[in-house]
Amino acid sequence: MRLILDFGNTFQKCAIFDDKKMLAFERFSKIKLDDIITFIKPFQEIKSVILSSVINNDEMITNWLKTNYHFIELNSSTPIPISNKYATPDTLGKDRLSAAIGATSLFPKQNVLSIDAGTAIKFDLVNSKREYLGGSIAPGLYLRFKALHTFTDKLPLVPYNNEHPLIGNDTQSSILSGVMNGAIAEINGLIDEYKNRFNDLKIVFTGGESIYFVKSIKSDIFADSNLVIKGLNEILKFNEKV
Repeated sequence: MRLILDFGNTFQKCAIFDDKKMLAFERFSKIKLDDIITFIKPFQEIKSVILSSVINNDEMITNWLKTNYHFIELNSSTPIPISNKYATPDTLGKDRLSAAIGATSLFPKQNVLSIDAGTAIKFDLVNSKREYLGGSIAPGLYLRFKALHTFTDKLPLVPYNNEHPLIGNDTQSSILSGVMNGAIAEINGLIDEYKNRFNDLKIVFTGGESIYFVKSIKSDIFADSNLVIKGLNEILKFNEKV
């Protein structure tokens, strides 16, 4: 069994895997060592752990993990099961790489595009040769709404949902139309560009804001809320063989 830890700024996520099957999952707003110990208590067969973190880690956590398990903390030099062709691997976000690897595990030896819709909207492409080529980063929905409110004097911060008209008839609905329909058109347009370049392209959606897009995407897509976690599991599994 494997313990997967994904520590982000908003949530810290824990998962237990037996090969490719996720047995347990939990997320915390501020994780402590006791939380991890309680989470893994029913799973005595854990042999290895991977940690992907963008926060300052509690040394008690990392020291305990190093002492008790085969432990890997993901960085740019960690061996991965695909070839990384990114020009600046040291600057590549761990979530982007992990999502791309997770998508590739779902569709091995195929062109696959992972789209992570969260704080940012991230596109990441792995070709059929299992080469990570890169992608794009754009502001997510909240950032777009927040920018309109912050950098103007009178535009309100609009709460958003899946109800957005094409033609807004007041300021709030006009903002909803511009941000939501603009982002949807942007994603559909980029998908079309990728599909023109890469044959038989598989598309996998993930991220907290993906619920606002999946019904409006024109192409066939696969939604997987645990794509990053699954990618980390694949990285850890690969390192067990190295």
